[in-house]
Amino acid sequence: MKSSFLLTFALLALISTTVSAQGSRTRAMRGVRQQTKPAVKPADKPQTFRGAPVTNTTTSTQTVAAVDPAKKSAFEKFYDRLSINYFGQVTSPNLKKWSSKNAALSPQLGDERLDAQDTRRCAKNCDSYAANLWSQVNFAYDFGWKMKFNFIPRWTTYFGNPRDMQRAVGEDRALVGLEDFLFGFSGVIFTSENKKFNWWTRPGVRLPTSHFSRHYNSGAFGDLTNNVELAHSVTYDFNPQWQIGFNAQQRMWVYEDRFNPSRFRFYTAPYISYQFSDKSKIQWYYQNMIENNKRWHSIGDKKKPAFRDIYQDTFIGVAHDFTDRLNIMPYVGMFVDDIPLSMESAYVGAWISYRIK
Repeated sequence: MKSSFLLTFALLALISTTVSAQGSRTRAMRGVRQQTKPAVKPADKPQTFRGAPVTNTTTSTQTVAAVDPAKKSAFEKFYDRLSINYFGQVTSPNLKKWSSKNAALSPQLGDERLDAQDTRRCAKNCDSYAANLWSQVNFAYDFGWKMKFNFIPRWTTYFGNPRDMQRAVGEDRALVGLEDFLFGFSGVIFTSENKKFNWWTRPGVRLPTSHFSRHYNSGAFGDLTNNVELAHSVTYDFNPQWQIGFNAQQRMWVYEDRFNPSRFRFYTAPYISYQFSDKSKIQWYYQNMIENNKRWHSIGDKKKPAFRDIYQDTFIGVAHDFTDRLNIMPYVGMFVDDIPLSMESAYVGAWISYRIK
């Protein structure tokens, strides 16, 4: 296991070097990022990529009694540097066949796995995931310089009994499914002199934590060791109202400690944000995910991996700060490559962000 982690972080360093060299040639899947702007330096943007979420929250100031740092215990000093944030994402079925048994997550699944003549099933733009609430808690420890250490457990709560699962390959979802744990480092590594341009990054490793996440559909590839992941977010603030951004993710599935592109994902999501009041903003996103989903014939196949567009959509929502801790953004989305567009192409959802500490 130690050799696996050493290889993992060596690969992260290699990926980071490659991305830096190609920074001028710009190129997230579902998550949240919270940004505050202190007077001295830009704040970290804790985020995840289950999609391309960006929500900004305000930070309140409170008057507290001064405490002599020399009198604080080791735990108190640690706790002062710890931040805890919750993020949740609700996903509905498609708007034509409103069935809680199939969430609108995959524009490919309905065409490839389901019989369109069977009216009991969701024939298009659906998944074997039921309508659900995907959640994570981000424990971030500020250890200095520009980075934080992140520990992020993730899980999914299903609102219906998932349909069309392939139990023969380990696809068996209970009411609550633990997805994985992410260990990584995150921070704003570059800020322009005028503070308008910021570059946030997070190299990390996702460890599978359930039978489903370790064994699902691996076939000849064996069990999943971990996921190596590199996430980026660059933003530019034109003024206090207008912001543009670009999110990107590179993610590799490592089977049996083998580092190769048998399954690899490229995810990108540009967005535009307009803040029209002190507590509300409107945000528009375009998401594109290209993934080679184990399309090699075997683990030793030397053929080039076949990357295909398997996820492409756009959505727009309004994010509102209900309190200084709670932000909710309902949105409506559309699979843009689903021609002709219809209610079967559309879905709704919401991001929920809560600052615990």
